[in-house]
Amino acid sequence: MLVDKLPTYPLAAVLTGDLIGSRRKPAAAVDMAIAALRDAALDIGRDMQRPVVFDRHRGDGWQVLLPEAAAGLRSAMRLVAALTAAETGLSTRIGLGFGPARLVADRDLASAQGAAFQMSGDVLDGLPRQDRIALPALGTAAGPPLQAMTMLLDWESRRWSPGQAAALFEALRLAGPTQEEIAEKFGVSRQAIQMRLAATGLRAVLEALNVFESQIDDVWHSREAA
Repeated sequence: MLVDKLPTYPLAAVLTGDLIGSRRKPAAAVDMAIAALRDAALDIGRDMQRPVVFDRHRGDGWQVLLPEAAAGLRSAMRLVAALTAAETGLSTRIGLGFGPARLVADRDLASAQGAAFQMSGDVLDGLPRQDRIALPALGTAAGPPLQAMTMLLDWESRRWSPGQAAALFEALRLAGPTQEEIAEKFGVSRQAIQMRLAATGLRAVLEALNVFESQIDDVWHSREAA
C-alpha cells in the first residue's frame, strides 16, 4: 500500500524484528520468511484500511510502521502467525515501540524519524534471550499487566502448528470472518477450523488484544505526562 503523502503520526506503533537462527538456514529460506512477513504486513494494511509500511534491513531484519499504536500487538500476533504458517523453519523476535513517527522518504523506513523507531529498536536490542515479543517499559500502573499479558501471548504463539497459525491469521482480522468463511478459504470443514482455532487459544488471545487496544493510548499518554 503506497504512502501518497509523508505524514507525521502522533502515536504510531513500530515493530522491529529479526529472524532467529537465520545464519544456519539457506538464503532462500530467509528470503521466504521475509516475504511472508512483508505479505502479512500488506494484508494488515488492507485490513486496517490505513497505510502500513514494511521494510527489510540488514539481511534478516525487518520493520513495520503502523499509523496507530493500538494496532501494534494484534499486528505482531498476525505477523508471527503468518511466519509460522509459511513453514520456513524460521521464527522472529519483535520489539514494539510507540510514539511519534514521521516518514521523510516514500516507504523508506531507514530514514524515518520519531521516538517510535528508536524505542522499537531499543526494545529489540534489550530483548531477553527467552522472549520473542516485548513492549517498552510503560511506566504506569497499567504498564506491567500489559507487559505480562504480552509475555503470555508470546508463549502461546510458540505452540501453534502451521495450520493453526494460518487459521488464526484470518481470525484476527479486525472484522473477523466467520469460521465457515475461514473453512471455505482453506477447503476444510468448519469443525476442522473450530478445532484449530480452539487450539490457538483464540478466545484468550482476542480478550487480551481487546484489553491492549482499549488501554494503550491512555497508558501511553499517562506515561508521557508523568
